[in-house]
Amino acid sequence: MRWLQQPLLQFLMLGALIFAADAWLNDRHSSVDSYRIVVTNHHIDALTAAFKAEKGRLPGDAELQLRLQQWLDEQMLYEQAKSLGLDQRDAIVRRQMIQKMRFLLADAVPIPEPGIEELQTWLDEHADRYGHSPRLSFEQVFLSRGARGDAMGEAVQELILHLQAHPDDFRGKGDAFATGQEIDGFDEAAMRREFGRDFYQRVVALPDNSWQGPVASSLGLHMLRITQRRDFRPAQLSEVRDRLVNDWRVYQREQANAAAMQRLRQRFEVEYEGLDGMGAG
Repeated sequence: MRWLQQPLLQFLMLGALIFAADAWLNDRHSSVDSYRIVVTNHHIDALTAAFKAEKGRLPGDAELQLRLQQWLDEQMLYEQAKSLGLDQRDAIVRRQMIQKMRFLLADAVPIPEPGIEELQTWLDEHADRYGHSPRLSFEQVFLSRGARGDAMGEAVQELILHLQAHPDDFRGKGDAFATGQEIDGFDEAAMRREFGRDFYQRVVALPDNSWQGPVASSLGLHMLRITQRRDFRPAQLSEVRDRLVNDWRVYQREQANAAAMQRLRQRFEVEYEGLDGMGAG
């Protein structure tokens, strides 16, 4: 097979392949002139506006003609690509076309602005989403595992005895903690960030106004005295109006999209071949 490695022969074979491909395309799509592209004043206006937005001035005749020719070339290439089925064989092009179609479906149904009654109904139905979470305020004395080491047990016993005898003498005791010794109005999310995942559940069960613990966190041990509890408080419409409008519109858009997709499905008949049970339902 050495003859296949000769440069001249390789060149001739490549030329023949290109010639054959060109002949196949011309034969298969010899009706290119059957594609009809209509240029309207709308197209010219759009090209002119695009040029002005880009350049800050109106195009001259030659410039407008060049833009028009570029647009025509793109249209011709697009039609030729479709005739070759490139949109079917290229996954990226397919995804882009599907996404564009989703946008078109969404744009087909405008979503109106909600009224006050609609927003209030939405707020009432989703009160947990917008309301103010329960919060705790407490005082603490922290003992660090890293600082105490093997002496932790003795330090805890000394601290418990001290707080029992002198409950208001806690400032400056124990080890430094990033949020300090007086914690004001932490909800579950804030406690999770500062103390670890399960700290809130342990603290919320403690009685009020007396030193309790120690309660373990991810960093060490805490003696705690709860000073205030704030229960869940529903939000007022005026507080969260912007969020309500946005969430309501997102929901309405999802519902409209689902309805549009259902209408589209009804226009298609799906057949299953060789797939037992796939067609049922």
